Amino acid sequence: MRTRPATRSSVSAARTSARLFASAIVALSCASTAFAAVGCHREGDATAAKAPTPVRVRPVEPRTALGGVRYSGSVEPGTRVDLAFKVGGYIRDIAQVKGEGGALRKVQEGDFVRSGTVLAVIRESDYAQRLTSAQASLAEATAAQKQAQLDYDRSSRLLATAAVSKAEVDTNGARLESANARVEGARSRIQEAQLALADCTLRAPMDGVLLKRVVEVGSLVGAGSPGFVVADTKSVKVVFGAPDTMVEKMKIGSILAVSLEAVPGEFAGKITRIAPSADPKSRVFDVETTIANPNDQLKSGMIASLKVPDAVLTGASLVLPLTAVVRSPRDARGFAVYVVEGEPGKEVAKLRDVKLGDVLGNTVFVTDGLKNGERAVSMGATLVADGDPVRVIP
Repeated sequence: MRTRPATRSSVSAARTSARLFASAIVALSCASTAFAAVGCHREGDATAAKAPTPVRVRPVEPRTALGGVRYSGSVEPGTRVDLAFKVGGYIRDIAQVKGEGGALRKVQEGDFVRSGTVLAVIRESDYAQRLTSAQASLAEATAAQKQAQLDYDRSSRLLATAAVSKAEVDTNGARLESANARVEGARSRIQEAQLALADCTLRAPMDGVLLKRVVEVGSLVGAGSPGFVVADTKSVKVVFGAPDTMVEKMKIGSILAVSLEAVPGEFAGKITRIAPSADPKSRVFDVETTIANPNDQLKSGMIASLKVPDAVLTGASLVLPLTAVVRSPRDARGFAVYVVEGEPGKEVAKLRDVKLGDVLGNTVFVTDGLKNGERAVSMGATLVADGDPVRVIP
């Protein structure tokens, strides 16, 4: 059976049908791709929703709610003297006191010493020899002075009879003046040797407690070497730093309440000194309070807490914790605070630029930017951004 050859029209129709089918497949593929892209985009939006950040908040409260501000400082003796040796040499002896059982022992930290107590003695033999040498020089100079005086007197009498010349009398007078000067020099050296010999003994300048002893028998010390530290603890002092706004209200003689963990009760500390200038680094003024310590309850080095009443505080009336303050993203030199707004379950963090005042303990004064009662993020402020959802935790 013979097959008829295909005509041009039939071939063209077949080709057109093939092109239409391919276009349909491509369109269907694009539609599927677009639908998949839309589905992926929606799924990405769902996963991109940020979970609320857990934070802790603290209400912005007025200053009066603080009940005063507390500062800490260490107890220092009212008077402290660092004793050093004026002359050098080997330590021959150190003061002894009665210990437990009546046995003698060397004085040590914590012992009470009376004014004038001999704390240490340097070997005196070298200085005693210098004193003897100075005394011998004085005797020699005194003998030469007597001889010069006799020569001058004799030449003066002979000058009256013209037996000697005026020049010889003047020469003898000059020798006499030189001899007198040598005598004075020898006496001065004796006084120096006596002072050096006396300085071999180091004495307590006042009644007090021995805080430190850094020498032993046989130690070689030089002039100016430290030996002991003695402190008068009948009164102690506590020093704390205060900003300028507080210093303006403080006065010498004002009373502050001082408490210590190691000693029960409160003590009355009287302000006895206010620094005339602020520390160049911390920008605070040193304020010294003095506390009577007749029973020696307060020991040097104890940690004390001072309560500054609200009556002496000035500046802003609102405070918040230092942990709530962050750097402002709008101003490199400014500060900001995140405030929680919204209903429970829909709370968000809102950034507020604030102006700060003085730092008092762990809190800081707010002069502008916040209102009383607003909830500031006190923990987690560095983990959130403006508008982020948050979850307040207790």
